[in-house]
Amino acid sequence: MHRTVQEFRGKIYLIGILLFLFVVNATAQFEEGALVKGNNDAVFLISKGKACWIPNESVFNLLGLNWNKVKKVSDKDLAKIPKGWIIVKGRNEPLYIIDNGTACKVTNASTLKALGFDNNSIWSVPDEKLIKLPQRPLLVKGSDASVYLIHNSKVCWIPGESILKALGYEMKMVIQIPDKEMIQIPKSQLLLRGSSDKIYRAENNKRRWITNAVLFTRLGYDWNSVLTVSDAQLKNIPEGEPIK
Repeated sequence: MHRTVQEFRGKIYLIGILLFLFVVNATAQFEEGALVKGNNDAVFLISKGKACWIPNESVFNLLGLNWNKVKKVSDKDLAKIPKGWIIVKGRNEPLYIIDNGTACKVTNASTLKALGFDNNSIWSVPDEKLIKLPQRPLLVKGSDASVYLIHNSKVCWIPGESILKALGYEMKMVIQIPDKEMIQIPKSQLLLRGSSDKIYRAENNKRRWITNAVLFTRLGYDWNSVLTVSDAQLKNIPEGEPIK
């Protein structure tokens, strides 16, 4: 039986080596920074051995790329390369993950790594071009239905799809990350404010006013974790009983 276990482990090891060589062979033909496309119009940037989709001309120009350098490859070869993300920053943090042409804000490199995106290269881009892209907070989820908003290094739970929609977001905007990262990230409650000084806690598809600063501190909340939204977005969420 001991020999059988050893043989089994040997086969697993061999399979792992073959898979590794398969990926290496698939990516070796593409140089770092290469621009490639298959039979459709989608263009990918090869970065750290991954194919990162460039969703539109605005992102292409943001990265300062050259259309004349886009090379046609077979769909079969392109499919062998694992997919990655375009991640950019201006002169200062924060960082942004580009999702369908929108710049999704990530507070810093530590948060990026915690979310499992640390294997991607970060592209420095001109601030004047970056601010022209539509921007929103980063929305993530694991394999379950819970959705979280990233704000100032906080992973804030959005308690219900109605609140997600009230804030102007949709499920198709949510990026799925591996459960192993999702489980390890500390979670916090979603705190909101409009143009007034009132701070609300999102709870059970409602917003509940935290009535004073002493209570806010006693609940262990951080002022930097409060997300400022428009008054219209705030009014889209029904108001519940105040927290006293």
